[in-house]
Amino acid sequence: MARNGDRDAFSELVGRHQRRVWMVCRQYVGADEADAVAQDSLVKAYTSLGSFDSRSAFTTWLTRIAINTCLDALRRARREGLRVIAAGADGAVADVVDDDIDPEKRSIQRQAVDRLRECEAKLPERQREIFRLRFYAEMDLDEIAAALSVHVGTVKTQLHRAVHRLRRELGDVR
Repeated sequence: MARNGDRDAFSELVGRHQRRVWMVCRQYVGADEADAVAQDSLVKAYTSLGSFDSRSAFTTWLTRIAINTCLDALRRARREGLRVIAAGADGAVADVVDDDIDPEKRSIQRQAVDRLRECEAKLPERQREIFRLRFYAEMDLDEIAAALSVHVGTVKTQLHRAVHRLRRELGDVR
């Protein structure tokens, strides 16, 4: 059992959840920093296994550690005066572009992705965070609610508002 210091058990947990942790980190710190921050998150989880009390799902607990680690990294970068690239600037949204199409369609697709990124950046912070966790990190509503310590109804409302606003802003882009 991982809680009792079994490294093999923890390795299996990492194997199951590593992708999600990385995707969450990518939404907060961007693709360039996601590897390092995700690794830090997993190390923190390993050293904190004793504090996991099973009141929430392991995934929720691990996601919260990842989010907190990302926020710490962003605060540290601001304190050090480094230029922080907005999450998503080279992250998940850019991955939507299909490189197997002709150049003209690829250009149109990239323009649509850029427009989505611009519209997403205009969302209120909480809506943007919930939108990214739902659609880029592929978390379900209960997991998002638990990770952000809010009610599921709040997640549903904020997600609905974000999607509605993006649809309205994007108009004919699909």
